[in-house]
Amino acid sequence: MSATESEATVCLGEGAEVVHSYLQHVVAGRNCRLIHSVITGYEGNPVVLGDRVTLINCHVQASGQRGAFEFGGWDVDRRSTRLADDVWFSHSHLLDTLVEAGSRGIHVALDHCHVGPRNDLRTFANMTRSRTAADCQLGSEVSKTLIFGPGFVSEHANSYLSLVAPADYPILTEDGREAVLAGLPNVTNIGAGTVFANYGGEPLPARSVEQSPGSAKGSAIVYTSFVCINSRVINRYGQPQGQPGPFDLMRRRDLTILGFGSFVENKVTGRVPAFAYAGDLSPRSHQLGWVLAKKPGIVLNVITKMRRLLGDQSWRLRDLVEGTLRLECQLLQDELAGTCPSFYTREQLESGLAILQSHLQDRRWSMTDAGDWRHRWSFDAHHQQWGSDVQT
Repeated sequence: MSATESEATVCLGEGAEVVHSYLQHVVAGRNCRLIHSVITGYEGNPVVLGDRVTLINCHVQASGQRGAFEFGGWDVDRRSTRLADDVWFSHSHLLDTLVEAGSRGIHVALDHCHVGPRNDLRTFANMTRSRTAADCQLGSEVSKTLIFGPGFVSEHANSYLSLVAPADYPILTEDGREAVLAGLPNVTNIGAGTVFANYGGEPLPARSVEQSPGSAKGSAIVYTSFVCINSRVINRYGQPQGQPGPFDLMRRRDLTILGFGSFVENKVTGRVPAFAYAGDLSPRSHQLGWVLAKKPGIVLNVITKMRRLLGDQSWRLRDLVEGTLRLECQLLQDELAGTCPSFYTREQLESGLAILQSHLQDRRWSMTDAGDWRHRWSFDAHHQQWGSDVQT
């Protein structure tokens, strides 16, 4: 150890290695490696490091200052810095951030964040006022983002994320009841160069401009979607109050919502229904049910990833696909009947409903109680298409 430390404010575990240092109010576990250092907390709020934490260039701070973000009853408000066991960060710089066990990163810059366990923060990851679940892979700019479902992927550079990725999925049961499948993975995949645009250009309402707390903040609600490279997702500016449930969010028209199993490219905004294709700002260009009809392998791949994350809890997926199909049918039928606003033509709604209802009727997406497919799926090389044995 080659720098001055105050014994009253620094506690280092057995086997800790500290190089350049200047530590103040730090509690570090066993076998930590703190290379270039400058790690500072303050009295009553030390920086806490678990066992086997490695920080290369460092500069880690606990400030106690507010750096919160809240949206729709969800929030992140970190005012201290704690790194759990086996965290490894190279270039470092963390401010008021909680990092759970086993997360790793290369460049890394985290301000007022909560990073879940086993996250992989790639070279260009930079996060502010955000929260992630377990097993996420992030390599882009992430701001005011709340990822609750494990397995979220946005590993490429040149992307900007500002979204909510729930872990609770709304469905309809076989007897028509609304239900929520809670705590499932969200295995959304975001392509390189994708931007979630969220700046409205105007200050939030206040008595004066000087009193405004900031600019309008939109967000997108993303339920395990496939977003292609270089997409532009235009967030809408609805501000849900309190703690709205998944069904309340799904029926709003002032939010951007990417439904389960949707396929998005180019530029989109507003609600993209589950299993739909969207590649333009105009809803009249959306193709409802397109993923089921043309690219069912996307849904198969999503379920495979979810199974891998859930392990022996895979049975919890058994109602996800069919339950989502039932819910989407009801939502589109309400639009067709005129009981709720719609941006789609009658022809779009009827065509989409025909696809969704046929997939429900033949039960090709049904699962056993263990969460396995009830019917065999195979790839037809001639047609370059996945199909179920109920179609043959």
